[in-house]
Amino acid sequence: MSFRDVLQGIRDRVDGTLAVSLIGLDGISVESLNGDNVPLDVMGAEFGGFIKSIRLANTGLNTGEILQFSLVTEKYIAFVSEVTPDYYVLLVLRPDGNYGRARFELTRAKRLLRDELA
Repeated sequence: MSFRDVLQGIRDRVDGTLAVSLIGLDGISVESLNGDNVPLDVMGAEFGGFIKSIRLANTGLNTGEILQFSLVTEKYIAFVSEVTPDYYVLLVLRPDGNYGRARFELTRAKRLLRDELA
């Protein structure tokens, strides 16, 4: 299954999806689906930097690896979900998007994408 197929599956099954992208830790997109002019490049770069910052702070907290985090704003719900320590799926929903289904599909995508990226 291609990266694009996995991302299309997420988009098709999660109500409210605006954009979805497979990004490297550097924030650069490997594959993206963006039909709503969501600033994925900027978001990817910012979230990549955020993950790096959390990892540095996390050494003192000893809470383990970052598996997933979300940011809820007036315009978007954004999820960043780990596939491998170097790759993440960035999913952006409308504020009324299906939060629970998004988390489920991101977990499913991790299994589908992990072997291709390892």
